[in-house]
Amino acid sequence: MTTESKSKQYQLGIIIILFLSSFIAPVIFLYPVQELLYQPNDSYFFDPFFTAYIILMLVFIMLAVTLLVNFLVNPKTRKRKNIQRGILGTSFVIAGALIFLCINNYQYIDPKGLHMNHFFSLREEYTSWEEIVKVEQTIVEKNGVSVPDQLIFTLRNGSTIEQSLSGKLSSAKQYINQELSNYGLKIENKYSET
Repeated sequence: MTTESKSKQYQLGIIIILFLSSFIAPVIFLYPVQELLYQPNDSYFFDPFFTAYIILMLVFIMLAVTLLVNFLVNPKTRKRKNIQRGILGTSFVIAGALIFLCINNYQYIDPKGLHMNHFFSLREEYTSWEEIVKVEQTIVEKNGVSVPDQLIFTLRNGSTIEQSLSGKLSSAKQYINQELSNYGLKIENKYSET
């Protein structure tokens, strides 16, 4: 077996692993890595944005497709190795940058306030409890049952921060209410028609 055929077998194996792991790896690895790097010990709630999972999944698929194209297409020029290395190198650099941005895409709530780091941001946005003037919990009717759907934080400047009520955020509501009570506020229920 020649070195080139062994290389092709390894590439095919990596392509298959990347395709399969693109659906599993983001769910397994993203949260623990973010928790290790960014979660403070005194946080009430910590969670990656859902978009981080989706983008990380797409990055793995993009890498697998790039490797597949590299596997299937052989340029007939003298510089074919350089072309293939350039395309692979560029795609791995782009994938590395996107993976970094996915890991850096999180939100948490602690005794100081709300902290968010959005996808294309390298700086954490911070909203202190003093800046919040009102918190509403929207309640919607699903299948004939009223269910809490979102927390909407209204700030002094009139802007709002909307958080979907996941299981983690729901369990942190008592701590949020405790922090709000220090400023004479509480979570108010707002019933929605939709």
